Amino acid sequence: MLTYTFKIKTSSKLIQKIENHLNITRLVYNLSKDVREYAYSKGIKLTKFDLIKQLPELKSEFKWISDVHSQTLQGVIERLDKGYDKFFSDLKKNNKTSKPKWAKKKNWKSVEFKSSAVKVKDQHIEISKIGKIKFFKSREIQGKLKLARIIKECDGYYIQIVTDHIRPKGDNQAVVALDMGVKFFTVTSDGEFFDNPKHLFKYLSKLRIENRKLSRCKKGSSNFYKQVRVLQKLYLKISRTRKDFLHKISSELSKKYSDIVIENLDILKMSRSDSKLSKHILDCAWGNFFEMLEYKTNVHRINPAYTSQTCSKCGYTDSQNRKTQSHFECVKCNHTENADLQAAKNILELGHQLMEANVEH
Repeated sequence: MLTYTFKIKTSSKLIQKIENHLNITRLVYNLSKDVREYAYSKGIKLTKFDLIKQLPELKSEFKWISDVHSQTLQGVIERLDKGYDKFFSDLKKNNKTSKPKWAKKKNWKSVEFKSSAVKVKDQHIEISKIGKIKFFKSREIQGKLKLARIIKECDGYYIQIVTDHIRPKGDNQAVVALDMGVKFFTVTSDGEFFDNPKHLFKYLSKLRIENRKLSRCKKGSSNFYKQVRVLQKLYLKISRTRKDFLHKISSELSKKYSDIVIENLDILKMSRSDSKLSKHILDCAWGNFFEMLEYKTNVHRINPAYTSQTCSKCGYTDSQNRKTQSHFECVKCNHTENADLQAAKNILELGHQLMEANVEH
């Protein structure tokens, strides 16, 4: 599936309708959570279908809930159900997890509409219960509409249109492996080094200044909320520059290679285990990068164990092989190389073994 994001041309009337949709869907989410947890405390397990069946009764009691399309309200309950499914799944796997939280107004910023409630025109989109929405159309929409999503950001409202269009993957039969890092964002087994732009760290001094200004404002005052918006826009800018970088690198690699081998990293565990590097690791957003690669080309994940300690020449594995973060020198055959490039070559070899095993099966 492919997602298109466009900025909405807003009016006061349209903003009121969107905000009304956000408030009603948030209410339904919290009510559903409350009913489900109360029933669970009494030993009754309610499914999403049980909750959906209660929507007509809720609408008859509160007429204004009908201002939102029925399938959108059903989607809110499905959204809650997915959260509980993930919670119970993580519990079985003994992963650290928490139950779906209450939807707060400041965090509830999106509402989804299924295809039956949406019609896409040339320069606008029509959504049931909202009406015509004009947007800045920056590119043509390909594929059949699956769903639409309105998102509230600090700099305006956006419409996301999700279609069934599948991006064609490269067929050049070239294979490469990537070693992810902090000094270099990634190093390929072909010897290509991509610098780490360190998006967050470029703006740290500015973030400190703006946070200092916020601390001087009286909480709840108009100046306080103005300064909050300044910070929100700054964080949004950092997020967008990071996303732009990830898209450019992933697109460049997917055009050159039909298959990319990566390590199956536990990014959250890595960030928690090293307090000095945690901010750097999270700033790199490797997880988002891997997701982008997966829908742009063929990705193969291998076990990351010992890839940075094994010599690609003689195959000898020893923790002493990696002298420093960037220097590799085999204690057995004295082979020397950049440590990240060395790891990428080992990842490539393991990737070839994995692909051959898959072909045999």
